[in-house]
Amino acid sequence: MGNIVFPLCNRTRSCCIEHSISQAQATRLSHLMYPDSCRINVSVLALIALTTAASPQLVNAATSPRVGVLLDTVPFTGGREGYAVYRTPAVVVSQRGTILAFCEGRVNDHRDEGDIDTVLKRSFDGGRTWGALQVVANDSVNPCKNLCPVVLPSGRVLAVYLWNKFITSKRDRATREVFVVYSDNDGATWSAPRSITSSVYREGWAWYGTGPCHAIVKEREPHKGRIIVPARHNSASSHMLSHVVYSDDGGETWHLGGDVPRMRTSECTAVELSNGDIMLNSRNQDNSPCRVVAVSKDGGASFPRAWLDETLIEPRGCQGSLLFHSISATTGRGVILFSNPANATVRADGAIKLSEDDGGTWNSSFRYAPKPAPYFTGYSDLVKLPDGNIAILYERGEFEPDDRKADRYGEMGFTVVAFAALNAPSITDR
Repeated sequence: MGNIVFPLCNRTRSCCIEHSISQAQATRLSHLMYPDSCRINVSVLALIALTTAASPQLVNAATSPRVGVLLDTVPFTGGREGYAVYRTPAVVVSQRGTILAFCEGRVNDHRDEGDIDTVLKRSFDGGRTWGALQVVANDSVNPCKNLCPVVLPSGRVLAVYLWNKFITSKRDRATREVFVVYSDNDGATWSAPRSITSSVYREGWAWYGTGPCHAIVKEREPHKGRIIVPARHNSASSHMLSHVVYSDDGGETWHLGGDVPRMRTSECTAVELSNGDIMLNSRNQDNSPCRVVAVSKDGGASFPRAWLDETLIEPRGCQGSLLFHSISATTGRGVILFSNPANATVRADGAIKLSEDDGGTWNSSFRYAPKPAPYFTGYSDLVKLPDGNIAILYERGEFEPDDRKADRYGEMGFTVVAFAALNAPSITDR
């Protein structure tokens, strides 16, 4: 049996199956995974099911597709279209079904300082093909970065991002400006940027961040309709702290929300739970390789306590993404998804974890990384597609320990995973 060809994305993918599934699950997944237009015989999947049912051994990686992966394309490749490296993904789907994939285009190298623009590509066919690269925010050599997009009930796509004067090293970090832009035509064109810094930046604060990932709009009371943007800050007297900013009038005016009561929290992601609470999940810059979680019952105005979620491991600090998918028919609570490099040592083994109780426990995991460690998977963002399946936009690349850091960021992958694959109890990432 040769390599499986996915003609819609024009890429040949030889990947490792690390799942044990029943024949019934294989049949169910085959209808989700491989439409008639793909050149694959679904009997292959049945054969895999019979093989894995009989033996727990892994199927040959050189001859097998990744079970549950519907599509894999590459919107951004380092060294092309004017940028040396692409980093920090964020993705949303418009009300018309357009996929908007954002990231930072870093002109010269991978570093967090330097000439950085916020860029965008759009897909009108579910991520199979991508349009021309668009620049959403650029100010000469001054970096524009950390964009957080969100689709409003009106259909407007709104985004918050950061700006600072050009610097050459972390030692030069001082303060930043916070800007908002919007598009009323699915990202074809964008408004002029408007500063909201005075509303969301306290006196005495120093370095500042937003996301990077999608923002959210509350769909339940209290404060239904509130836009919530995950953020972070530090000051002369504190280490980095996660917080949120919010708007109750469609992005016209902005306010500071609560801080997470735990030092060394950083890049964070927000989700609304089934009861209207807001869960904030933060990168942990402390010595524990676990994510920090906090919950707000007042729409993000305050986060009374924070704790470590020891199920959600991370490699000593890395960005992650939360997503509300649906209400579980089993528990009646929120089905929440979380993505990050699920490895306590290195940025690798990118996985999506699923909870059926509003993030209280995590009962299944699916590895979206094309290969296990040391293959690099970094920052990511999740989005629910109109058909209920899940897409993830994420940093990836071949990486060996003696490589330069810039070599990690080979490309930005866009992978669609069948929701059924995430929710099948016997399908895991190991």
